[in-house]
Amino acid sequence: FRFFKGLRGLVKACQCCLPSLCWSMVLLAVFMCMGGLIMGNLLQDFIKDETQSLEDRQWVWQRYGTSYRATYTLYEITFAGNWPTNARPVLEKVNQGFVVFFLLYVTIIVFAVIRVISAIFLKDTLDEAHNDAQQLVMDRLKKKADYIQRLEGLFRTIDDSGAGMITEDRLTEILSNPKVKAYFQTLEIDVQEASTLFHLLDNGDGEVTLEEFIDGIMRCKGPARAIDTVALHADLRQVDAKLAKLTKQLKETNLVQSRASKAKTDSKDAKRKHVDLKIFNRVDPERSISLTSFEMP
Repeated sequence: FRFFKGLRGLVKACQCCLPSLCWSMVLLAVFMCMGGLIMGNLLQDFIKDETQSLEDRQWVWQRYGTSYRATYTLYEITFAGNWPTNARPVLEKVNQGFVVFFLLYVTIIVFAVIRVISAIFLKDTLDEAHNDAQQLVMDRLKKKADYIQRLEGLFRTIDDSGAGMITEDRLTEILSNPKVKAYFQTLEIDVQEASTLFHLLDNGDGEVTLEEFIDGIMRCKGPARAIDTVALHADLRQVDAKLAKLTKQLKETNLVQSRASKAKTDSKDAKRKHVDLKIFNRVDPERSISLTSFEMP
């Protein structure tokens, strides 16, 4: 498929240009027919004039004698670019006044309209190349594969021991080199602190493997995206829901008390202590103890 990529692009470009080609040919055909009719009618008098040279009259008749011949001559002038060979003999042998027709036709049709049509063809071709979904997928997959290959080479460079692991100390050491930071920036990774990058890559075991390195760098690539922010909020909502569910379960098992129930329990304990002290004073008045000497918790 790689060898036929150029051919596929040409076929797709020709296919997308077919509508523009048809309408442009219709427009040019109208201009060529109008020009052919005008030139054919204007040159009829010269062709019928027996006082003129027979050779000149035959030349004019071969090119402008009929509507078909005049239209085909203008077709050659429009697309072949040989308008001087078909225009100059008319000016020299018939009349210099025909310069007005050829000047307008060459300037407007041959120069302006043809270039506008070429620009439209180019625009359609570029749009088709940019909107080719299959080609876009192939290009992105190729870029991703090249990017992963660069990350693998970078990981092997950092892992000088060959153990397939990167520690935080080793990453800090390697990132202290400004050239390494600059290389990370070429990978669209903005590295401010080595410890922050390491904790983003690490899964909690204190070491970063090749898979963790590639996966973490791919997630950290480029600026923060809206979908990442939304995903983070979704994760926070899920964590909050799980915490609320866990708290409810703990409350149902009386392992955790709410603030209101805890305050109510503390109030009941204080009242019970106060009653016990009064009973103690009544039982042994000689050893009465002032209630004010106690500090309630």
